[in-house]
Amino acid sequence: MNEFDSIIEKRWFMGKGRKINSIREYDSFSIGGTKILIIEIRFETDECDFYAVIQDESKIGMVLAEYFGKKFSPEILLHAKPLNAEQSNSAFYFKGEFFFKLYRRLQAGEHPEAEILKHLSQKVLQGFPKIAPDFYGDFSYTKSGIKNTLGILEEHIPDAQNAWDIFTGTQNVDEKFYKNGAMQLGRTTAIMHKALKDLDGSAPHAEEVPYDKLITLLKANRREDLLPRVEELKRQSQASDCKEKCAKLAPQRIHGDYHLGQLLYKDGKFIVLDFEGEPTRTLEYRRRLRSPAADIAGMLRSFAYASAVRQNNEGKSFPTDFEQITVEAFLQGYSEESGIPVPQLKEEASPYILGKAIYEACYELEYRPDWFWIPEKALKN
Repeated sequence: MNEFDSIIEKRWFMGKGRKINSIREYDSFSIGGTKILIIEIRFETDECDFYAVIQDESKIGMVLAEYFGKKFSPEILLHAKPLNAEQSNSAFYFKGEFFFKLYRRLQAGEHPEAEILKHLSQKVLQGFPKIAPDFYGDFSYTKSGIKNTLGILEEHIPDAQNAWDIFTGTQNVDEKFYKNGAMQLGRTTAIMHKALKDLDGSAPHAEEVPYDKLITLLKANRREDLLPRVEELKRQSQASDCKEKCAKLAPQRIHGDYHLGQLLYKDGKFIVLDFEGEPTRTLEYRRRLRSPAADIAGMLRSFAYASAVRQNNEGKSFPTDFEQITVEAFLQGYSEESGIPVPQLKEEASPYILGKAIYEACYELEYRPDWFWIPEKALKN
């Protein structure tokens, strides 16, 4: 048995369902009394992914101290401990001091999260409101002249509430917060988009909605009952021309994977996290100039997710029109901050909402099949 075979069982392994041809050590380097291993996983199609593995994760503090010690207190970095919430990446932190995100799946080139966090930190110096953690630096190595970002070091925000927990009701808040909080979140989102307008990125391109991938996944999961509906949506999308509809919001850098789970709430303010974009996409795609309506649609879909979870957990939503209240309040807040009328925001977000639901359906079928019922509801409606 290959010593690296256990990688395919990890939550952060993104090749689930694909036939693997080989797993091997592609590269490694010594740091902090251990090694960083770069593992190549080659699939039957001859495509390959690369993953980062720390040989001895108990020495992560020493790794960070050696790498970031000239920029940040090495004594503090030595206290790094794992955050027990493994997803598409791994995280280590020391409360109130720093948060280190280790990217597991590696892609060569400029990483969008490091790029955006650095840009937003500079914007704060120029007078913009602080809407993201302070950025301390990226953890990278160069292979054959090409930079690979392995992680980022940023400020840790202690004792904050996650917006997802608030809006799904696991945190005790006044009922009025849902409307006021969603409105404030809309303003924060508009501020984020203003701050990102002058950040360069890869050229704009037509949106890539994974209809074909979803059709393949539905067949693999024996959900042929949904195939006619998805094929109909695909035909309607190809027949419609949204260029005029989407032209008013110029393409720019955006968050790219915007939902309630990407925000913290503390001292009456929202803090935006995780600017890496949709993790299954290429770096070129994640750095692409896109309509801000894509982020708006992502948050509207997230309110739909929160509403569905509340109904599932409680047997009823609270309040009964929770999704409508939060969606309308969010759009109102965004409109007040941006000056863009709410009807225009709804119109421009519409095609992106469908695209996001298709992406969600693919993601849930691949990684969280128990959650598939939420985007399934959107597709049926």
